[in-house]
Amino acid sequence: MRRLAGAIDIGGTATKIGIVADDGTIVRRTTIPTSTSGDPLPLVNSIASTLRPMLDATIAERESVLGVGVSVAGFLDDAHAAMIDNANLPALCGFPLRRALEERLALDCRLEVDSNAAVVAEARHGAGRGARRLLGVTVGTGLGGGVMIGGELLRFTGACAGDLGHILLDPAGRRCTCGAKGCFEAMVCSAAVSERAGGRAIRDVIGGAHQGEPSAVDALAATGWWLGLGLASLAPIFAPETIVVGGGIGTAGELLMEPTRASYRAHASRELRESVQIVGSSFDGWEGIVGAASLFLDPLD
Repeated sequence: MRRLAGAIDIGGTATKIGIVADDGTIVRRTTIPTSTSGDPLPLVNSIASTLRPMLDATIAERESVLGVGVSVAGFLDDAHAAMIDNANLPALCGFPLRRALEERLALDCRLEVDSNAAVVAEARHGAGRGARRLLGVTVGTGLGGGVMIGGELLRFTGACAGDLGHILLDPAGRRCTCGAKGCFEAMVCSAAVSERAGGRAIRDVIGGAHQGEPSAVDALAATGWWLGLGLASLAPIFAPETIVVGGGIGTAGELLMEPTRASYRAHASRELRESVQIVGSSFDGWEGIVGAASLFLDPLD
């Protein structure tokens, strides 16, 4: 019998929910909006009421679920019981998320930083397989980065590699949700892409770019320029063999990746230009739940 786990990926705009098998296959999936109100309970209740029928259907098919992995944007406390810092999800900061979900789902739950979950998914089942030193970045409402070295997660600040989205790229750039100006995150996030495309929704920008609309193509190209610059700034720190770009913006595929690689080559040192491979995720934005499920299916710690 295959081994299964429930999985939740809480992002700044949307929350992905599903059931994942031990080979990385997503068996069931759906998406709900992430509530931005000051009260975290409506979001927690919505997550539980959405995942519970999936769990019941799985059990009805005589398959067992080992537990529920939860990927959340932000730093975690030492016990991995709560998220403690993220400007895009202030309502969840300090909230006992693990306990609240366990009470509603009657299953063991484990929390992981979303950037860590994403890079684990890429390392085990995605575009990062075989890389000894792997940097994964997810670009959406915010930007997160996870690092794996020799199959182990780098845990430095907040149970992850730190807040890589808040290195400064342009002191005169966009205001970030953290309060600074010109952060990596601020220059490549979904809000920045939307602004470059005249306020269009991200799905319309990406869809328009695939159909050759010049304004949409230009918006992604400009975003790729900043993304490549940010990756060139991080590469000397982590010396990755492979960089995988995922998240909602990453679903633009080569329309984003081609200008990103060009910018990276223009800004990186000769050694890092030649030694680093930059690829897009193969999960179409769902890497977070695949990595979250691994907390039960193939735990690192």
